[in-house]
Parts: sequence; C-alpha cells; structure tokens
Amino acid sequence: MEHVVSKDTNYPAIGPALPKHIKKGHQLVFSRQDLSAREADLFALMMAHMKEPDWFNNTPVYSFSCSQLSEWLEIDSRHVGSILSPVAERLSQRKVGIRGVSEKGDEEFDYIPFFKRLTYKDGKLMMIPNDELRTEYIEYNQGFALINTRNFFNLKKEYSKRLYELLSRFKTEGTTMKVQNIDDLKGLFGILDEKGKLKADKSSFKNNSVFMKRCIRDSIDEISTNPQTRKELLFLTSDKGEKGYRLYKQGRKIVGIEFLYRWLESGTVQELNLQAAKETIRKLEVKRLQSGEKLGIDELRLLADAYRAIDHIDTAEQIERSIAERQLEEVQNQQDSAQADEFNDMLAKIEALKEMGGNPQY
Repeated sequence: MEHVVSKDTNYPAIGPALPKHIKKGHQLVFSRQDLSAREADLFALMMAHMKEPDWFNNTPVYSFSCSQLSEWLEIDSRHVGSILSPVAERLSQRKVGIRGVSEKGDEEFDYIPFFKRLTYKDGKLMMIPNDELRTEYIEYNQGFALINTRNFFNLKKEYSKRLYELLSRFKTEGTTMKVQNIDDLKGLFGILDEKGKLKADKSSFKNNSVFMKRCIRDSIDEISTNPQTRKELLFLTSDKGEKGYRLYKQGRKIVGIEFLYRWLESGTVQELNLQAAKETIRKLEVKRLQSGEKLGIDELRLLADAYRAIDHIDTAEQIERSIAERQLEEVQNQQDSAQADEFNDMLAKIEALKEMGGNPQY
C-alpha cells in the first residue's frame, strides 16, 4: 500500500536561494553517525532548510525539485535521479546514536532512525524527519554548530565533512574542542557500532594508523587545501610537527587527540589587499624588532593574516604557533593561580582548626 502524506502535513517553503548556514544542535553534532559523502549532503540539505517553527503544528515534510537538487548539489540534471535515488534509499535506513547517561551513571547510546520517510519519485526528493528526534533537530540547550552550507557541500570526502561540522561547533572566541578520547572519535566518525566494537565493514580501521590517516590527516589536508574552507579555518602545527592535531599517548598507545585550529574572522584573509598586507607587516615588524615591544595577540593575528595574504604561509604558521603557545601559557597560569589560592585557603582552614582544637601533637 502506497504511503499517503496527510493533507494537513506542514510543507515548509523552500526558497530559491540555498541557506547560508546549517544550524545543528550540539547533541546531534556529537552523535554517532555513519554517512557517505552523498548521504551527508542530502541530510545537510534538509538541516539547512529546517527552522524551529516548521515543527509547531505537524511533522514537517521537506520537498526538493530536480532543478534545486541539480543546482545546490552540482549534479547534472539528467542524472539527479540515478545518482540520488539509491542514496536516498540508503539514508532512509540510517540511524543516529544519541548519547545519554543511565540512572547508575553509565554512558548509553540510543539509536534512532533519522527519517520517518524518505523518497525520490517523479523528479522530487521528499524528506520526512523522525518525530522521535524532534528535540535533537530543533533544541539548542547545549549550544549548536553553525556550518557554512556551501563549504560543506564543496568538501568531497565523508570524513572531511564530519570533521568540518565537529569543528564548526566551536567557532566563538575562547571555545575549542576539548581533547577527545580516540574511541569516542571513532564512534563519531562511524567506525564503531553501538557496543563500541569495530563495524564489520570497517575492518581496515583495525589499526589506529588507518584511522589517523583517513579520518584525521586526510580530512585536515582536504579542509586546509580546499579553496573555500582554507579561508575560514586555519590548522596549527603541534610542537612535534603534526599539522592540525596533538596526540596524547599512554606508552606507545594513542588514547586521545586534541585538534589545533583557529577560525579566521570573516573576510580577514580574502579581503586584505596586497598593499594593506605589506603596510601591516612593515608597521608591526618594525614595532616588534626595533622597539623590542612584544606584540599583543590581536596584533599577532593581524600580522599572521597579512603574511598569509602575501602567501608567506610558513611565517604565518610560525606566528600562529606563537599565539597558541601564549594562550596555552595564559590558561596554565590561571590554573596554577587558582590551585595556589585553593591550597592557601586549605592552609588557613587548618590553622583555624588548630586554634579551635588545641593543636594536638603530630
């Protein structure tokens, strides 16, 4: 029996322009999912158009025409059906693993299908999201990722897209992704199943070296060389020469990964013309070298952007490393100060207890 969509179903209007951003809640960004590049694009297309009011009355149905799909996903209009129909079929069966905590404090994952229905028919793609994920789709209590839609589509590899959206969760000043347990990362990249075991079709990832190459290094390489994403996201080099990340080990075993990156302010590199870049370099380098004055972090960022604008990438990255080291030192100093204050408070309480209790002999 053919499924018939109710007449009172809400069909949000799909405008002629592709929305600039995909807004995705923290819980959904940091869920376990395993989507191919094409599947990720279709899901992102729906998320880019989804707005909270869409859910006010009924479950929304997102309908995209062949011409819209051809334009936005850059597919020849003659081949939209043959390319997307099997993709839609696979995506309709995909589940997302939502993290939770049991009453005993144990970590759990609830695997829920993304869609109630997803079809490609008569030159139209119809996407009906699963009501059970309503909260994850439109509530942002834990924050959200603001993902550049066009840049997401421009990335071609599935793991590059995944890393790009993970890093998009932390764009504001002073927020970065904390050190990630390597098994948690494997789950986020769809390498492990709901029980934390290697998936049958991911046997090549048994060795960490394969995971590091395909999911981490190759993704960083694509994002940092893509003509669009390289203008907004800058990867820093670790003290051991690793581009974009720092490894944490127990013995020889990798246990965690910290991503080293900085989101560039919109327009800094691409709009900084050559003459302005040269003047910035002259002014700040003279200040630094002749007066011996230490440049502030904002000045260093401007200097790095100026060097990048004239394609002196090595110098720009050297400055970026200095910025990262200085920020890390500031955080460490704050932590040391807080620990010292805490210890002094404890000593003061001990002295007070000595006075109250007569200070018995040790």
